[in-house]
Amino acid sequence: MLRPTQRTAFVATVLSQMHAPYRWGAKGERDGVTQQRLFDCSGLVTWALREVCGPDWRGSHNTDRLWADCVRVSPGEAPKPGDLVLYHSKADPSDPEHVMVYLGDGLVVGAAGGGRRTLTLEDAKLADARVKVFQTPHYRPGFMGFARLPLAG
Repeated sequence: MLRPTQRTAFVATVLSQMHAPYRWGAKGERDGVTQQRLFDCSGLVTWALREVCGPDWRGSHNTDRLWADCVRVSPGEAPKPGDLVLYHSKADPSDPEHVMVYLGDGLVVGAAGGGRRTLTLEDAKLADARVKVFQTPHYRPGFMGFARLPLAG
């Protein structure tokens, strides 16, 4: 599991990308014109994990793999800052389609507001798709639960 210092660094790294634009499939690469980093939801998580301490899952881990490979937080256990929050698709409650990062005090952060059709900076701007904070893990339907990232190495 993430040690407290790694957990704190992971959260800080995610927060360092506040307002970065959403782009479907983006894993932290920079836009050729603006030089802003671009992220989709799992791309932000895997980029920040690699930056701080972990394996480079950017090419291998979408929301499905994050849910499968991370340790689930039991329903009676309180989530910790840095835990992942996963959401299922409307069509299939067993299919994770979105991930955010728990900050504590009920707050979550992540690349949100976009989707498969969010492919340009203009698309992101029109959809207000970017890294942002929400006041509750239940800001959208489909809450599946919390999961813990593994320790690198």
